[in-house]
Amino acid sequence: MLLPMKVLGLVLPVLLLLGTPAIAVEFKGQNIDGQKLPARAYYYATGGVYKVQVSFHNKRATIYFDDGNQTTIQLNQQVITDSNNIEGFGKLGQYPLNRTFSVGLVYDNNWLGNSDNQLQQSNPLDGLWKISLE
Repeated sequence: MLLPMKVLGLVLPVLLLLGTPAIAVEFKGQNIDGQKLPARAYYYATGGVYKVQVSFHNKRATIYFDDGNQTTIQLNQQVITDSNNIEGFGKLGQYPLNRTFSVGLVYDNNWLGNSDNQLQQSNPLDGLWKISLE
């Protein structure tokens, strides 16, 4: 009886992995996951445009800034049809777990050009990014 349980314990995880569909970001029919690409990122919360590098993984994009900071966003689409209009959502310092939840630290936006004397108001577009590949 112990042997069939061990076999089931080894086979079941393999079957689950085989049954899970591979999700990758595609552009022009090609998987672009894992590649670091030059891009420009527009952050709706600040109105700033930043020269960055971006890498994709599943339905997420990690944006790498020149100063060493980075943020990960949840993409609105998995298949990119327009390389100048890749939108996603993610607040600075947060890592998206799924469409609803994220974890991380709360950043102030000073390193992105906000000044302390600006009124801190809630922005409905806070967290929305638009990426353009170069």
